Amino acid sequence: MQTPNSKIAKVVIIGRDDSHTFRDLSQMFRRSDAMHVSAEYQTLSAALKAGLGQTMSADFVIVLQSCSYEFGQHEINELIGRLLFGRILCCYGPWCTADGRSHELWPVASRIPAASAASLIELELACFRANIQPLFPMSASEEVFAYRSQFMDVFEPPVRSKAIVISDDCELRTIVVGILAVLNCESTALPPSCSAIRSHLASRSNDIEFAIIDLDTANGDVQECLDVLHTEGRVTTVAGMTVFAASLANPATQSTRQPLHFIEKTELLLQLRKLLKSVLSCPQIPLDSRPAAFRAVVAPVAEAAAGLVVQQPALLSSTPAGVPQ
Repeated sequence: MQTPNSKIAKVVIIGRDDSHTFRDLSQMFRRSDAMHVSAEYQTLSAALKAGLGQTMSADFVIVLQSCSYEFGQHEINELIGRLLFGRILCCYGPWCTADGRSHELWPVASRIPAASAASLIELELACFRANIQPLFPMSASEEVFAYRSQFMDVFEPPVRSKAIVISDDCELRTIVVGILAVLNCESTALPPSCSAIRSHLASRSNDIEFAIIDLDTANGDVQECLDVLHTEGRVTTVAGMTVFAASLANPATQSTRQPLHFIEKTELLLQLRKLLKSVLSCPQIPLDSRPAAFRAVVAPVAEAAAGLVVQQPALLSSTPAGVPQ
């Protein structure tokens, strides 16, 4: 007898895997016992001609989009029409980040950044196994946010962790602390002040698993704060929040002794959960004396952000803190 947790999802993949942007997804599909890739197509037209949604069924259709106009609107509409009540996820790379602002080909319910795709598919897989209906393509942004948030307790880490959240954006700090609380993480919000960080670290009896720092701070304190986090030696992992995460998450910036994490502000919920999962499941090495890789990417980002007019977002706003209006 098949139980909900034993259901195997049939997956169809459409698009070209450039081996970097969709690396996490590729690893997920190869390792998962809960998903079976039944077919792969390089283009939407090839999948439609093969009968996808007609003679061929799929529990999940995963579309890998590397550039904005890789797929035609008529093809997208036909796919959605054939699988109106199915699970279609368009995982887009960094070149497609602005698509939701400049033009819209895919419904907001289908679009997800490649960096968050693995976490979202895991959430959707749990819904599939529990026989929960997927989002309708016409769902609004608020409905999408609520749908993807209501399952967070199912994935709550069993181990309580500790973190500090550093940003000059008071509302952003509040949002991140609230999300971390749902993820069973005790976090403290701090301004980008070296003295405040030193004082907090000195008051802790145990080390802190990780620090999350806003790289889009409109002043020059980011690098100084990173230096404090390094020299105090009380923080295991440092993650940077930025609207430029997709362009910074490059293997060339990684240090073998200092794991670097970049969090996209437009996908805080999924990427914070991914960070916690990574920190708690992997052996962590305290920050060593070589933070050069982080400095190489933080300095230009902080300098560029200094000229941005940052607006305070609402909790469900479609425009995150740090995004110029």
